[in-house]
Amino acid sequence: MNHSEICNQLFEYMVPMRDGVKLYTVIQLPVTGQKLPVIIKRNPYAGDVLDLEAFRKENTHGYAVVYQECRGTGRSEGDCIPYINEHNDGLDLLDWIRKQDFYNGELFLSGASYLASVHLSYLNTNPPDVKAACLMVQDCRRYNLLYRNGVLKNRSWTVGMYKKNTIKKKNFAVETFRTLPLAGMSEKIFGEYSEAFENEISHPDPADPFWQTPEGGSHYANAYSDCDIPILMATGYYDIYTDGLLKIWNTLPEARRKDCAMIMTPFDHGWTGNSAPAEGFPTFPGARMREVCPDYEYIWFDHIRLGTPLQFIRRGEIAYYPMFEGPWRYEKCFTNGNNAVTLYLTGDKKLSAYPDSTNEITYFYNPFAPASFKGSGCYTFGSMQYQDPPDFRYDVISFLSDPFEQDCLVKGGSEVELHVKSTAPDTCFYIRLSIVREDGTLTLRDDIDTICRTVPEYIPGEEAVLHYQLAGHCYRVKKGERLRLDVSSSNVPHFLVHTNRKGPMVEQTGADVAYNTVVTGKSGITIYTE
Repeated sequence: MNHSEICNQLFEYMVPMRDGVKLYTVIQLPVTGQKLPVIIKRNPYAGDVLDLEAFRKENTHGYAVVYQECRGTGRSEGDCIPYINEHNDGLDLLDWIRKQDFYNGELFLSGASYLASVHLSYLNTNPPDVKAACLMVQDCRRYNLLYRNGVLKNRSWTVGMYKKNTIKKKNFAVETFRTLPLAGMSEKIFGEYSEAFENEISHPDPADPFWQTPEGGSHYANAYSDCDIPILMATGYYDIYTDGLLKIWNTLPEARRKDCAMIMTPFDHGWTGNSAPAEGFPTFPGARMREVCPDYEYIWFDHIRLGTPLQFIRRGEIAYYPMFEGPWRYEKCFTNGNNAVTLYLTGDKKLSAYPDSTNEITYFYNPFAPASFKGSGCYTFGSMQYQDPPDFRYDVISFLSDPFEQDCLVKGGSEVELHVKSTAPDTCFYIRLSIVREDGTLTLRDDIDTICRTVPEYIPGEEAVLHYQLAGHCYRVKKGERLRLDVSSSNVPHFLVHTNRKGPMVEQTGADVAYNTVVTGKSGITIYTE
């Protein structure tokens, strides 16, 4: 059918939730008077105007689509408090759909990022009429959304979403999270105390019992493994949830994994790659979803409903695209390459195949003037970007490999062992791995950790060993190219600045300067090649 000939019938409702709050909901029906399979989409990002004409012309491939704006967003009533109400609101919407004339007994879930979380919130109930889902770029463990190794990530998203329709003015800039103490920050930002916000910033330990409560996301925590529906998952190498989603996929019980599928693209949180690349950035021929599988959602749902053949997607396997090489590959699990190659950090700031004698490189870390890096390696927003030159600040130490003598495919989760010292009772070490190409230096991965997470009773001046497990990746290093590892103690605004003081960061009332040291000869990075 020609796109211009599509004309869905639209029906608008204010659907009541169990507490009486009404949520704006639109029904798209390709035909009326028939019972249809139903796709459910719940959106927290609606603006003041909804393009209903686009809804009329959308090809829904014979499915009814129920679109709902989440509580406190768009035209819906109530207050938006991220994650808190989605479990009940999602189940209430399902109950409402079951009473509608167009409902045929089959429900399908669709969404990416927070639009996936709204469905993950109730999958632990295993609704019997939910038959399949496409849930993209979203981890189901709330701790991973907020922290990396106990270090708080940028919370600008939470600030923007909190009561977005009712608190229009918020006292916030990215520098706000450098205000001390962080505890009680919600009153300064919102003009009121927010228990949900304070909880987010006050539980850096993943073993804290808070993460096993509904407020901490217990409804979500094992959603992918505990439900029994086929799920199509997706991420990109630079998605902020890459690490979590790869771990979820690799650890799914085999019986679950064989019913699901996963796609990993060379892009970021906009995993489809459908937006145009920035000028001068690498391109990845044949990697964009509109090129390889533009109707992936309907193809997946039709396969589950009707048994129609899959295109591009393979059930029980992960499809991934090696960066700087292609084409697509398929595996049951995303594993490390067969060959482990260790490059040691040396005193002359090289990454060498052979360790040299032990040396120390010390730099001054000032939390009042923290470092900032371009882009992100996947734990926060920012994605792949070209980097500044080596040693671009006094508190950034850069280690460079020799040029590779031949092409090499690196695959899997690289590991870094960092031997460190500090004059502070606790401090932070941030690392960033990049590839040095002819056109510039591009981010590959980054990570962050603190001394006291590994050595709780650290004594200043003693040597500690930090172990970093970088998120999985797959990329081609070509002959003549190099790897670069940067070591620093901060990356603002992506991660909370460490104060060089011991104890919960949220309670710190001040900060101190410190001299931090990398012990070379012992420190190294291990990559896995094919």
